[in-house]
Amino acid sequence: MRMPVAEVVIDEDLVTALLAEQHPDLTDLTVGARSEGWDNVTYRLGPQLAVRLPRRAVAAEITATELDWLPRIGHHWAFPAPVPVRVGEPGSDYPWRWSVVPWLSGRRAFDAPLSDAGARDLGTALAQVHRPVPDDAPLNPYRSGTLEDVAEVFDARLRGLEESGELVLEHADVLRAIFEAAADTAEPARTWSHLDIHGANVLTRDGRLAGLLDWGDAGAADPATDLGQACTLVGSVHVEALLQAYGTADGPMRVGAGSPGRLRVAARAVAYAVTLASIADDPYHSAGLRSLRDWVESASVRAA
Repeated sequence: MRMPVAEVVIDEDLVTALLAEQHPDLTDLTVGARSEGWDNVTYRLGPQLAVRLPRRAVAAEITATELDWLPRIGHHWAFPAPVPVRVGEPGSDYPWRWSVVPWLSGRRAFDAPLSDAGARDLGTALAQVHRPVPDDAPLNPYRSGTLEDVAEVFDARLRGLEESGELVLEHADVLRAIFEAAADTAEPARTWSHLDIHGANVLTRDGRLAGLLDWGDAGAADPATDLGQACTLVGSVHVEALLQAYGTADGPMRVGAGSPGRLRVAARAVAYAVTLASIADDPYHSAGLRSLRDWVESASVRAA
């Protein structure tokens, strides 16, 4: 997997034109630094705002979660999140809806990892996110599925890493065992979930959580999915701090040592690490491989 090619041209001139056409009261603000991800391009707008525009059609489809649902579900969160403050419509030959969001300052967790206290911040934040969903809540086509739903993709990607020589057979077998240990656990009720917690979507400041970005993949899902992704991010050294804070903050799933919930979190973690490792681009690829080695080493310590 590689970062997909943008399907439209997004530049400063387009941002300026869209603002002038639809939000003229913001045109006095300077259009600043640009960042580009798999799904969106973001431009800073003045000191406190940013303009966020989908760069491909599939991103425009899932962005509806950010635009239509995030203001409804995120109003009570105590952690920083880019909840839209304005929504723009297609215009100036740009085909999709877009948004103006608060600018969140910080460094990517890929570059400045969370500390133990930061891992606790993230666990507390996820407990706030994981709330009951209405019947019409969106489902992510790739990440709202059950463990059974993702098992085939997990195994195929794991075999790909074996065939490339990036994982030895013995390590792959350990990871399969971690995933399969959760097979007989009961699927919990779905909650609101972020579903894309990696080092580019988590902002830090002095090791603490400074923001949780990019809610386009969010939807109703097994809460263990977010927790597994978060464990992949923070590493085994901070997993206990993360999960203890989640439980203390009344997260809806019990994740104590040896619990079915902990088994599910571990299964989701190795599945997500395999996904990251299967991306050709860094820092995703190296982060995924590092997490897989971490899970293998942790399993070896427990078995000793």
